[in-house]
Amino acid sequence: MSGSLFLPGNILSLHRKAADRLLTADNGDAALLYLCFLANRDAAALKWEAPRLEAAFRILVELKLADPDQPVVPDPAPKLADDRPPTYTAQDVTTAIAENRGFAGLVHEVEHQLGKALTSADLKTLYLLIDYYALPPEVVLILVGWCVEKTAAKDGLGRKPTLPQIKREGMKWYKAGITTLDAVDAYLHRQQQLGQRGVEILAILNIRGRGPVPREEEYLNGWIALDFPDDVLRLAYERTVFQTGEFRWSYMNGILNSWARQGLRTMAAIEASETRRNPSFRRSGSSASSMPSDDIGPLLERNRTSQPPTPGKEE
Repeated sequence: MSGSLFLPGNILSLHRKAADRLLTADNGDAALLYLCFLANRDAAALKWEAPRLEAAFRILVELKLADPDQPVVPDPAPKLADDRPPTYTAQDVTTAIAENRGFAGLVHEVEHQLGKALTSADLKTLYLLIDYYALPPEVVLILVGWCVEKTAAKDGLGRKPTLPQIKREGMKWYKAGITTLDAVDAYLHRQQQLGQRGVEILAILNIRGRGPVPREEEYLNGWIALDFPDDVLRLAYERTVFQTGEFRWSYMNGILNSWARQGLRTMAAIEASETRRNPSFRRSGSSASSMPSDDIGPLLERNRTSQPPTPGKEE
């Protein structure tokens, strides 16, 4: 047995009479429960069902090793409030359309934007947004328009989002507190700025004629937050292709996060840092081939902990 179990201050004293009574009782559960009490531990630490715990406790009471008034069965864990969205019926939706003018008008406008009549399932999803998530009809209408624009930009004109897709975006708005017109305006303005910068970065990566897929958006948003200038992004791109023979989002993400952690935000700062570490380093133009070999070494390993999460398959 490890000597560490006998460190001073970590020893429990068991009275010989108590030991004799437990041995006489010949009941392992009672002995374990007594040790639990001796260590000032809650009986819940044994993870026993209530009947087993009560039986062991009765033996300890009979042995006069426990106070019968001592609480032994732990209080049940409080039940969390059920926050699952309700399941609406067709009658719920019909009543809402008849009695809620805001919802009735929203249904009409959403059908116009999507170019189709909403199914019963669609109506229930739409009603969920204004009833359970308490998004005002005017906010939901802007949400639908935003989703229509995103889908068209990603999949081409004429393509429309589904109501489940709109609901997922609506849940993001709700969790982010985007529930008023002012909040929506601020959010969309920010998204427009990010979208413009994202297009500029895609051009640096020689990706044109299409929008980013969701995993690419995660990388782009992270790089936009880092606020690197174009020449630094271009250098990271060149080094990625030079080192791997192709463009890899995760590899470039590792380079940029490494620079960010070192506080290297400009081309001059990067060159100065690399020159200090490798005096023979001389960068010629923007050629990636002049990159010192020790600049990349552990980046792939580091990138596993960098944000955003590395996708399973590179685009």
